[in-house]
Amino acid sequence: MNETAINRGELDALFRPRSVAVMGASSDEKKIGGRPIFYLKQYEFAGDIYPINPNYDKVQGIPAYKSLADVSGEVDLALIALPSAIVEDAVIACAQKGVKATVIFSAGYAEIGAEGEEAQKRLLSIARDAGMRIMGPNCMGLAGFDARMIMTFGFAMETKPPALGPIGIVSQSGAYGAVAYYEARDRQLGVSLWATTGNEGDIGLSEILEYYVADDAIKVMLLYMEGCKDGEGFTRGLEAARTAGKPVIVTKVGGSDIGAEAALSHTASITGSDAVFDTVIAKYGAHRTKSMDEFYDLGYACSITRSFPNGNRVGLLTISGGVGVLMSDIASLHGLEVPKLSDAARARIREVIPYAGTRNPVDITGQALNQPDILERCIDILIEEDICDVIVVYMATSTQAPALANVFMDHFRSIRGKHPDVPIVAGVYAEGERRKELEDLGYIVIREPTRAVGVAAALLRFGRNFATGPMKAPPGLLKRVEVPSRKPNEVESKVLLAKVGIPTVVETLVTSPEMAASAVAGLCGPAALKLVSPEILHKSEIGGVMLNVTEDSAAESFNTLLDRAKRHKPDALVEGVVVAPMIDSGVETILGVKCDPIFGPVVVFGLGGVFVEVLQDVTRRLAPFGIAEAHEMIREVKGYPLLEGVRGGAVADIDALAAALSLLSIFSHENRDRIDSIDINPFIVLPKGQGAVAVDALIVPS
Repeated sequence: MNETAINRGELDALFRPRSVAVMGASSDEKKIGGRPIFYLKQYEFAGDIYPINPNYDKVQGIPAYKSLADVSGEVDLALIALPSAIVEDAVIACAQKGVKATVIFSAGYAEIGAEGEEAQKRLLSIARDAGMRIMGPNCMGLAGFDARMIMTFGFAMETKPPALGPIGIVSQSGAYGAVAYYEARDRQLGVSLWATTGNEGDIGLSEILEYYVADDAIKVMLLYMEGCKDGEGFTRGLEAARTAGKPVIVTKVGGSDIGAEAALSHTASITGSDAVFDTVIAKYGAHRTKSMDEFYDLGYACSITRSFPNGNRVGLLTISGGVGVLMSDIASLHGLEVPKLSDAARARIREVIPYAGTRNPVDITGQALNQPDILERCIDILIEEDICDVIVVYMATSTQAPALANVFMDHFRSIRGKHPDVPIVAGVYAEGERRKELEDLGYIVIREPTRAVGVAAALLRFGRNFATGPMKAPPGLLKRVEVPSRKPNEVESKVLLAKVGIPTVVETLVTSPEMAASAVAGLCGPAALKLVSPEILHKSEIGGVMLNVTEDSAAESFNTLLDRAKRHKPDALVEGVVVAPMIDSGVETILGVKCDPIFGPVVVFGLGGVFVEVLQDVTRRLAPFGIAEAHEMIREVKGYPLLEGVRGGAVADIDALAAALSLLSIFSHENRDRIDSIDINPFIVLPKGQGAVAVDALIVPS
């Protein structure tokens, strides 16, 4: 049922059921069918528990039933912990009983291939006919800790008992989901909801994400992903989270070929293009992590912070000059601004400590051990002078010195009394009650300085994204232009783009040497001649393009192009040769679209030549988008200075380029079910005020 919008009541039956049946219930609490009953008892689940096992009268002291049909009361949630050979019968029994939702631990379905996929489809068909939801198969369960409902066979919840908090965890991998919970609790984080989705035959990560966003108790979402089957639901969940100001932190695997293959065999996921996934994450303001430490650091930080500042300035204050340089380097890698302090701020700092480093980072030196108030006074200055949006403080082990620990704690308390909402990441060694008090005061305690700066960077990115408000859909095209089902040739492709409003070169299709000469004669200068064949896509590779053709050489050039086409692909349909004027000025760029099977059309932009072919200097956006986003996209490529004019070169018409990118995104979005790809190469951007023009284009229908 991934194709439907979230039905909150249906998922309440999973996370907050009033009654639970365990099919395959075991008296051995260490077994897969016994561990969930142990948890339900251990944490005093308030609802009814119905163990189902024909061989026992009681299971772990609870009256057992020979079959689900023997249960007299209603059953909201049923766990199926049975061999795959009898799971289908169990699902039928659940459907007949009117169970609202099931959790299937059993493996041997879509993850093993075609036969398992067919078996999984049968389970889903039975459930859909009955209006019943399924979590799994091949999952490790879920937990609604606020309802004291734990439905898993893992041991993490026993060794790390639940502590309610603002974090929701969802993982497509059962084992990683268990680790994610364990690590979160080991780092003393509070978790309210936890889920593993397995094969996602029905309920998937995207729907769980939407459910978490709608839950007032959840403020931060941690996602482990191997792929995405429901792109529309996933982006809807991300946008809802962004609008609600709730950070989404994602670990996504499967970026490499080997990783993608492993994910497919693991949970039958379609990993999709890694670059496309990054594009989606960036568009909706989520954060993709590169390590487990970063995953939990951000989950922790976002659950502690009191605000997400809308800015990009970081203030660095350190007791070690060397660490200050290191933090500056890391801040630069994260794209943060480390602003130079104003003259007034530097003068105030020198009044506090005459030999301090006052540029930013502010080096308060070891003198802070003799004068602990230096810490507070310098932080006051950074905040009062409006120098930064977030502060990272590195004090090393100085706060652990027995004679100074309480003194520094007094200063941290005083700072918070004056500046209660300024985000401060504290690189201090503090454990136990001292650490807890710092966190209660709103300090994010991360003692390793590079990780501390990384957290600060993420908080600022979240803040900027949250500040933008709900996304505004770009306008549609003035007149809808549909891509035909057959593949259009180059000329027809450009006609379609021109109807959209994307400027194209004026050209003539000719079918004889005489027509070629006449067409060139009608131009005000030399021409470019190109083969037109829907079966020869890369014309330049076979010499299918001739430049600087004059009226005298036009006929011969026409014949040469046809001869080359015949040698390269004798049976190819050649529809003629296109004649167009040479365009000598401007900057060559490439505009493209690829329709991703999960997320739809993705627009690609880059500068032509070596920038794309060798350096892979491109940027991407999920369609559709407006002109402002197109400008952002253009500025992201490393070769952007070429468009601004280099060494006396003309400034390009960037406004015309942005308009074309936006129109292309809207056109591709409106034809998302009709296209596979669009390639405009080159798209020449003329000097400012002169526009831009598509010289070559190809549209490939889906």
